Amino acid sequence: MILIWLGLYFVAFFLFAFAVLLMSSPIKKFFGRQVEKYVRFKRAKGKGLIFPRQLLKEVIDFIAPLITRRSFAPDLQALIDKAGIPLRASEFIFFHGLALPVAVLVGYILAGPAGMALLGMASLILPLAGLVHLKKQRERKFHDQLPDTLSLIAGALKAGYSFLQAVDMTVKETSPPMALELKRVLTEARLGLSLEQALENMAKRVESNSFDWTVMAVKIQREVGGNLAEILEILADTIRERDRISRQVKVLTAEGRLSAVILFLLPFAVSLLLLIINPAYLLLLFTHKLGVTMVGLAVLMLAAGGLWLKKIVTVEV
Repeated sequence: MILIWLGLYFVAFFLFAFAVLLMSSPIKKFFGRQVEKYVRFKRAKGKGLIFPRQLLKEVIDFIAPLITRRSFAPDLQALIDKAGIPLRASEFIFFHGLALPVAVLVGYILAGPAGMALLGMASLILPLAGLVHLKKQRERKFHDQLPDTLSLIAGALKAGYSFLQAVDMTVKETSPPMALELKRVLTEARLGLSLEQALENMAKRVESNSFDWTVMAVKIQREVGGNLAEILEILADTIRERDRISRQVKVLTAEGRLSAVILFLLPFAVSLLLLIINPAYLLLLFTHKLGVTMVGLAVLMLAAGGLWLKKIVTVEV
């Protein structure tokens, strides 16, 4: 037993002496230098990992004020929001501008000046065309979700929920883009914006006539009273019936739309065939004054005929 106590005493004495040496001798400097080296190494390693991202963020933050002053910035930001892309206008323009020289360089390497011009034009047009396509696709998906969403809100109102509680429940039960838009409405309402204004902001983002009716119904019900659940159910049934008639009209006008496409593509297909079979015969249209005049008249007549056919087969429901 005595030996155990002696061993513990010597261990405690050794640790105490070592601590004193660390605080008052060159050993402290040695260990301090080692710890400092380790800390510097970890910081340098961490900066190496986040440096490109931090630099990218600083560049975008630098150009953001320059872009927001431009007249096109609000419209571009609205288009990005409607497309459902989580980007600012400055970020989109930065990546758009970054893609242009890369595309031009790749085009020049692959096909010379022609490839450079082609890929340059593509890098300018395709991102904006992609935004428009995503916007239309998102609007179509939102419209398809709207009747079921209105029925869900109406059922929650009948069960005794308030309108905001019904919207909150709908956010949990639905999928994007409906869930994201309704969640944004809830956030704006909880931050102090009136419910009517939050719904109007959502209507501007989604650009849906059917949802405009919904916002109008909610505003009227909150001003004069009434059974909102019943109104929403009627709206949902009306939208479903309208979509059914619209699909039926598309089926009935399918033949006319196909005829319009064939008549529009036929001159180009025949021109391509003549160019392959007898190029000299076709090139007279572009080398002679009378031929150029005929081509111009043909293009005008083709455009007028296309607009006429589109007017015939387009039926508003």
